[in-house]
Amino acid sequence: MPTRRSRHGQGADGRAVRRPEADAYARRAIREALEIGFTTDELDHVLGPHGLTDLVRPYRGEDVPEYGRRAAGEIMVRYLRS
Repeated sequence: MPTRRSRHGQGADGRAVRRPEADAYARRAIREALEIGFTTDELDHVLGPHGLTDLVRPYRGEDVPEYGRRAAGEIMVRYLRS
């Protein structure tokens, strides 16, 4: 069993919950963040133990590329505030 929490969120019992639909959103946002100059260490620092889609939730009906751009921007704001 992994010691680090899954990047997919947690259920009410504290166990990791895998949400496959969030994978595409998270992958796109990470790719966008890397393209604007983040390092993986910086992303890990900003995200901490949280999954990306837990910190920046996709809007209902938001497409993956749109979410990726918005989430990367929100991650940048969190990084600058940290």
